[in-house]
Amino acid sequence: MEATKTINLTELETAIEDAWTENKVPFFFDTQGNAEVFFKYKANLVELNRMQVALAAEETTVDDVKEKIRTHLLYALKSGSCIVFFVDKLMGKFEDYYDESFLPKEIFDPTEIVKPEIYKKILKEDEDMDNFGNKGGFYHQETFRVAVLSTRTPDSEDNSDIAEHLEPEKFEFIKIE
Repeated sequence: MEATKTINLTELETAIEDAWTENKVPFFFDTQGNAEVFFKYKANLVELNRMQVALAAEETTVDDVKEKIRTHLLYALKSGSCIVFFVDKLMGKFEDYYDESFLPKEIFDPTEIVKPEIYKKILKEDEDMDNFGNKGGFYHQETFRVAVLSTRTPDSEDNSDIAEHLEPEKFEFIKIE
């Protein structure tokens, strides 16, 4: 998988905005391993890598993982933060979690995920309210974004599985140095 551009850590937020402006989701190859810490403080980090390990060890269930992802997505939509799926060196099997009530497949389509008819499907009845408590008034904040973070390198042989689990044309692949 070839990176379309290379940035340094201080350019992460700008890279997210630039990708989103182009209707792409940024997929970061973090070759230094520092972006995870940055996103823990500046975004809503979903540690999908840990969830997948817990699933493999039978310490959790797919339904539990889906609910954790849904909760992160709800918070990101409501707060206007960036939800970052951290896959580390694993590749998230997103298709195992796609479910319009938890993680809509449109999550990686910037023009679709912000449509109320898409994102409102993840809401439980008592969650569909605006910031003033008006029922049925939930809306996403305009600053909501989505990104994927990997600690692989762009030239890793394992990157062939990205196309198996994601639609590469919806992403901008960015190397962090």
